[in-house]
Amino acid sequence: MKLSIDFVRSNFPQLQDEPEFVFCASAAGSYLAQPVIDNLEHYNRHWRVQPYSPYPSSRAAGLAMDRARDGWSRALNIGADELTIGPSTSINSYVMAQALGADWGPGDEIVVTRQDHESNHGVWRRKAEAQGAVVKEWPIDPSTGLLDPAELYPLLGERTRWVFFTHCSNIIGTVNPVAEIVSGIRQRSGAKACVDAVAYAPHHIPDVKALDVDMYLFSLYKVFGPHQGLMYLRAELQESIQAQSHFFIQGDSHKRFNPAGPQHAQVAACQGVLDYFAALHRHHGGSESVSAAAMLQSVHALTAAHEARLAAPLVDYLDHAPRVRLLGKTHIRDGDRSTTIAFQPLGKSAADVAKALQARDIGVEHGHFYAHRLMTSLGIDPADGVVRISLVHYNSVAEVDRILAALDQALI
Repeated sequence: MKLSIDFVRSNFPQLQDEPEFVFCASAAGSYLAQPVIDNLEHYNRHWRVQPYSPYPSSRAAGLAMDRARDGWSRALNIGADELTIGPSTSINSYVMAQALGADWGPGDEIVVTRQDHESNHGVWRRKAEAQGAVVKEWPIDPSTGLLDPAELYPLLGERTRWVFFTHCSNIIGTVNPVAEIVSGIRQRSGAKACVDAVAYAPHHIPDVKALDVDMYLFSLYKVFGPHQGLMYLRAELQESIQAQSHFFIQGDSHKRFNPAGPQHAQVAACQGVLDYFAALHRHHGGSESVSAAAMLQSVHALTAAHEARLAAPLVDYLDHAPRVRLLGKTHIRDGDRSTTIAFQPLGKSAADVAKALQARDIGVEHGHFYAHRLMTSLGIDPADGVVRISLVHYNSVAEVDRILAALDQALI
């Protein structure tokens, strides 16, 4: 079944505000789905009290938060005690660097990659260095930015504590085979695996247990939702990791690794993302009796096919365009490339190309997008960076046609 783009776009009111504007910067933060707006507005209008007291509004507030937590636990196929909802992935990563790193010392090793957003690189590096631990780098291909698992495995040893890498780079766009990589790590060491999925989750919410990762993080404000970050941490690890909350609430799994405490309305509004996906599932003939995880896989089949139709002509155009360096893979095959597409103009600055596109109502951005180390490894000046076109399933084929026409003029 083909994705009903009209139904999709009807669920994003911001698309109606500027009908002639093509928004293609969703990797920095997506538009909000209507059910998220509804959930957030209802909570703030009717339930803005401290939750979990017995009076009606407080009880309703707590139930709304519980519904979101339970919903996302089922969607990710994880235990409710394995989910932390915090302000963002950058904050969640910072907190976990303090938690994990408290146990690192001289002789311990961690592995990071330069393919990542700085939040999945810098925090681990700084903490390891402060503790006297060794930081090893899984190298990228300096021409494409791609990772080769064969170059990771020789870095692993008996002192390797954690490996940190991304499910999908917010610049390169190529999807890394997480389950395969984690299996390779398990076979060669006792290291734990942490995966940053911020750039992947807008395109696919996976079965986290099937990936066999130990920690998995992404941000809902890039998945059509509120400004919150979701974090999975394997249950059997939690007691051995230093808590970051007040000492008297360390037994609460929702707060143990969230020192700020939950943002009540924002947590409740996280359910709106699942409500939107459920509506999309029903609209396309999906059964209401399936599990949340199965519903999301069904939705993914629809959106992935649509996003492949969006990305293929752009990737092909940029791969063959003169004076352009396309980063990442040059094809769309078997879901191995997302609709986050970055390129370096040759002979013109990224800033000038982005400005020319923006003048034609194409909402792109340029820069290093917090992947500063990746830029330097690719030989690109981070101050100018790359032009990034980031699409999601609410974009249309007609919008891609407009982007292509605008690129013809901007790259002259």
